[in-house]
Amino acid sequence: MNSYIQLFCLALSFVYGCVICLLNNFNYKLLRSKNILLKLFVSGLYIFDISLLYIVILYIVNDGILHIYFILLMIFGYILTLKYVNKKNSLN
Repeated sequence: MNSYIQLFCLALSFVYGCVICLLNNFNYKLLRSKNILLKLFVSGLYIFDISLLYIVILYIVNDGILHIYFILLMIFGYILTLKYVNKKNSLN
């Protein structure tokens, strides 16, 4: 894997972490007052879809090679977006 593809995958992982955080907030707000079985089913399906989508994107971009720093950057993007969303919500 050349350096261009590796940098693209790093940026993609960071952005994907941000998108996951935003979708988690939306999923939480959507299922806040629903039935417990519906929450479990939708959350499980959501986790499965998000994981499968990330694997498919990596397969398309770099033949499915997954490095630990892709996951670490995704977690960093998630945490950074979570702090931004919490800060934005506390200002309102």
